[in-house]
Amino acid sequence: MKRTTIRQFTVFAGIGLANTAVYFGVYAVLELSMPYLAAHILAYVVSLTGSFLLNSYVTMRKRPTWQAFFRFPLSGVANLAGSSLLLYLAVGRLRMDERSSALVVSVLVMPVSFAIARWAITTGSKPDIAQPSA
Repeated sequence: MKRTTIRQFTVFAGIGLANTAVYFGVYAVLELSMPYLAAHILAYVVSLTGSFLLNSYVTMRKRPTWQAFFRFPLSGVANLAGSSLLLYLAVGRLRMDERSSALVVSVLVMPVSFAIARWAITTGSKPDIAQPSA
């Protein structure tokens, strides 16, 4: 695997962890003053937008475009579909523990989510962002 891909994947995973914390933080604050479902949707939109911008600028080092922004949620859809199927197989068919299976499954689907996010951001992208000199 190329060094750039390893760096991107590592940064993508870190942004994913931070993004989860942002989602829960925004949800917790919004849920105090609005119905939980509305809070969930707004927190999801905030975290998705932040994830897109961070992954564009930091992970892929590309200038964001509207086309990429509208493609980016496909990585989340693929993650949800893949993890749901694998979780069903692990728990329902293989009789694995529900909690540990969820963690294993999330790790297994991350490369697919990363690949789709990278495609979404880099396909037809604007020129790379200049990198600082080492």
